[in-house]
Amino acid sequence: MTRIDWGKGTYESTAADLLPAARELVDAARIKPGEHVVDVGAGTGNVALVAADLGARVTAVEPAARLREVIQESAGARDLTVVDGTAAELPLADASADVILSNFAVIFAPDPRAAIAEFARVATSRVLLTSWLPGPMDKVVGVLAGAVREITGSGEAMEGQIDWHDPAVLAELFGQHGFELTATVKDLAMTAASPEDYWETRLANHPLGVATLPLLEQAGRLTDVRTRVIDAIGNWTTPSGQVSIPSQYLLATATR
Repeated sequence: MTRIDWGKGTYESTAADLLPAARELVDAARIKPGEHVVDVGAGTGNVALVAADLGARVTAVEPAARLREVIQESAGARDLTVVDGTAAELPLADASADVILSNFAVIFAPDPRAAIAEFARVATSRVLLTSWLPGPMDKVVGVLAGAVREITGSGEAMEGQIDWHDPAVLAELFGQHGFELTATVKDLAMTAASPEDYWETRLANHPLGVATLPLLEQAGRLTDVRTRVIDAIGNWTTPSGQVSIPSQYLLATATR
């Protein structure tokens, strides 16, 4: 399986798409001023910055060095600390956070059960996360992922992975640590100026694209895959020529 360096490429474009979900996540957490909020897989800091603006004391945990710099540059005078770490190895003491948030991040954890156990170790009251539901984007990403599997002979679901979008699965795993889970489905449209623009700004320059497109190019498959992906994206072209891909995600809240 291709390893993704989330600091490569321009994740900033994708982060901008996910900002509405970050705001929904923070709003659902009902953060009070002075609470310690931990944003796991903070990316460019969408969640961390919004939470800090509510008066929270925020720790942004992000493994990619470049993205940590992006967050730090945006932090300003906010009460926001940026640290290196992963979902399964949080550099924080037991019961040191009131809230843990993760916006489309912990879903990439290599060991989901270890990540949930770590969240339970650090969080005293609640954990909130977002995860994608199956939908139109699967068709788009599926073209790319399928071609990579054909080339590498790998890419199947790894042992130990879970369906992060399934409330029953999350309820069982969080329940093992004394949490009760509630969940709701939210809508989020992924937009771009055109199908070609979506390819360039959201796929080719996304950390996943940076990791996988060279493999396709070396195999002589890149042009074909690009054409197929753009054709698939074209199914959601609006009359104005823009792209608006309807997507849904799960917002899960675990409390104890």
